[in-house]
Amino acid sequence: MLTVVILAAGKGTRMVSSKPKVLFDLAGKKMIDYPISVALSLKPKKIIVVLGNKAEEVEEYISKYKVDIVIQKAQLGTADAVKTALPKIVAGSKVLILSGDMPLIDKDLLTTFIDETTSDVSFISTKVDNPEGYGRVLRASKQDVIKIVEEKDCNENEKNIHEINSGIYLSTLSKLKELLKGVKPNNSQKEYYLTDIIMHGSGSFISKESEKFLGVNTREQLSVVSKKLWLMRAKYHLNNGVDIIDPTNCYLDDDIVIGTDTEIYPNVTIKSGSKIGKNCKIFNNSVIDNSIIADDVEIKYGSVIESSKIGSKSTVGPMARLRPGTVLKGLNKIGNFVEIKESEFGIGSQASHLSYIGDATIGKDVNLGCGFITCNYDGASKHKTVVGNNVFVGSDVQLIAPIKVGDNVLIAAGSTIVKDINSSDLAVARSEQKNIKGAGLKYLTKNKKKKR
Repeated sequence: MLTVVILAAGKGTRMVSSKPKVLFDLAGKKMIDYPISVALSLKPKKIIVVLGNKAEEVEEYISKYKVDIVIQKAQLGTADAVKTALPKIVAGSKVLILSGDMPLIDKDLLTTFIDETTSDVSFISTKVDNPEGYGRVLRASKQDVIKIVEEKDCNENEKNIHEINSGIYLSTLSKLKELLKGVKPNNSQKEYYLTDIIMHGSGSFISKESEKFLGVNTREQLSVVSKKLWLMRAKYHLNNGVDIIDPTNCYLDDDIVIGTDTEIYPNVTIKSGSKIGKNCKIFNNSVIDNSIIADDVEIKYGSVIESSKIGSKSTVGPMARLRPGTVLKGLNKIGNFVEIKESEFGIGSQASHLSYIGDATIGKDVNLGCGFITCNYDGASKHKTVVGNNVFVGSDVQLIAPIKVGDNVLIAAGSTIVKDINSSDLAVARSEQKNIKGAGLKYLTKNKKKKR
């Protein structure tokens, strides 16, 4: 039986922010999402999150998880944080202690640590080239652990040790309670260090995967860890049949799905909830957020797609924007500088350039000309536009909603349509053109004199 305690009470002073450190965005999630997610993957009896700085904000965010929360009212150190969690720990369980700012820890590593630990109290260590900032692991000549010394309390010889403490511990509850009683603030920070529960007889698990223990204490470290996560995800998709032109310049959230033989070009962002089909092309600088894209779709340069569905063999962009509620049934062409919102396009319909379509249902095989606009908002309410099948709409046409256009309709360029159009009709709504002889030259000449 396992209880997981996540320590997330720190102020994160080096982040230089009023925001709690664990709520910083990190590769598509909040930092606190990572330790909670890995803890959930272990299927423990209970997860306890210790909060302190800006506890209300963090508690509100993590309310989506089934976790217990305790508050460390005063920042007295990591041992004190664990003490606050003791009353909620399940009796008779082993206690796994994680840090809230180590997002690279994974299930496999923790499972191996738990399975191989036989001591009543143990911790994970690793060896690094540059141990600066980490507690050092002191060992006796027989390699038995003596203790862990935090860097601020190290002497010069101890600073040269390259084995560091990861901050991950496993203990029986009874042993943890016993050891916490003996922790004293005898250090430069006058804090209760959790490292002090490690002493002669403690177990240690040495991991060779040192990168997994990277913590986040500064914005620079946040950037470094984010890049590692994005690269790991890119490699995962590469190994599953996706072509990624530049894995170091690709921003993929961890729950997305991408089909085989899809090509991802540089500087593409694909956010949570998205599913991309097979044989697609996602070109540079595009953003896809919480959207479903079928097979054989091209998303061209600089397009933004949010909470939308795109049918097979469609093309979108360049520089198109599909806002939430957009549905393209398939074989659609949405061109440059077209914006669509809460609208459905039937199979084969297209809007090739410079258009706005909002709150509309567009039928099959419809052509919307350049500069087409659905005027869906009257200043107080949104109204619906319905266009039938096989309709051709000329350039610079406005449909004033609410309005219905039947099948097989032709709407002349430059028309502002305010009435419904029956099927098979031609609609023209233009004022009569008048040519006033010589007035153009007179006007232009007058303006030139003014400019002088």
